[in-house]
Amino acid sequence: MELLRLSDRVSLIPGSVNIGVIILENSRVALIDSGLDPRHADQIFELLSDYRFKINCILNTHAHADHIGGNNFFQKKTGCKILASTLEAPMIRQPLIQAAVLFSGAPIPDLANRFIVADQSQVEVFAEKEFSLDDLNIQLLDLPGHSVNQKGFIIDGIAFLADCLFPDSFFKKQRLPFVYDPMAQIETLEHLRSLSIGTYVGGHFLPRHEIKTLIENNLAVINSSLNFLLDLLKIPQPQDRIIKTFLDHFGIKKTNWEYFLYRATVNGYLSTLYKQKKVRYRVLDSLLMWYAV
Repeated sequence: MELLRLSDRVSLIPGSVNIGVIILENSRVALIDSGLDPRHADQIFELLSDYRFKINCILNTHAHADHIGGNNFFQKKTGCKILASTLEAPMIRQPLIQAAVLFSGAPIPDLANRFIVADQSQVEVFAEKEFSLDDLNIQLLDLPGHSVNQKGFIIDGIAFLADCLFPDSFFKKQRLPFVYDPMAQIETLEHLRSLSIGTYVGGHFLPRHEIKTLIENNLAVINSSLNFLLDLLKIPQPQDRIIKTFLDHFGIKKTNWEYFLYRATVNGYLSTLYKQKKVRYRVLDSLLMWYAV
């Protein structure tokens, strides 16, 4: 684990989930996200302690467990303040909501794992679209799609983009990212085209100076998914069959709790097509059927 300097005031702890480090006054720092779990958070704490840094606050991009897994550890260890967006904050306070949403009801115990349900932490809501930490201006970016109310941050000429973009290496391994709302994700990706920033940092890719190719590749995956579903639904299909055919098409073989992540993703694609008035559904003999208009 290392501390990678990006500017005079911003550093990065690279890893499977990147952690931003904002240098404040009097050796205090603010973190962007908190890591996978308490063990990961403890390693981050030791690294920052070697630099004599004290954690003052955490800025959470969104409420997924791999980004808030260290919240509780840091809050107990340092008493730091945690900030998040309006709709993500309740899920950070009560992470079981994530499992309930994925299961569409009281979740089975398999979903109450560290990849879905982080430890609870107390969190406040961002008050403005811009705010200051000491003398440093923080600009919020609206990045919904991967999560309901995901935020990014522009700090000292560096944009932290959370999980709105995924690198090619991710698609080779996982094939498809989790997407809560593909329509919102498309709007977010189109908005990113208008940004002109020196350095971009993703939740799961290292800093780079150009993201046009990433935007195009991520858009292509979403549009390919929508087009496949639309073609599939030329013949009415029951929902469970749609999910299986969709996952088979993309070569995704998930078992146990991971299935529910991809089921939710497929449902998000169906919701997008429904909002676009390209598909409809009917309940026939207690069976949910979808079909193209």
